[in-house]
Amino acid sequence: MKPSRYSLATTPIKDPWEKREAWRYTGQFSRYNRLKGMFPGFGVGATAFVLYCLYEKLAATPGGH
Repeated sequence: MKPSRYSLATTPIKDPWEKREAWRYTGQFSRYNRLKGMFPGFGVGATAFVLYCLYEKLAATPGGH
């Protein structure tokens, strides 16, 4: 039987390095953890900014400049 010219496109190719690469996508290297660590001070900075804006709006004296 003659092999089809599309046989490579329909059969999945087993990656010989798949088992050795699996650690890159688990545990501390998962997609969620990589994105979470991308902006380490963003949460603290955003909270400080919101608190400052609330203080300025509620407690600061008008016309202080």
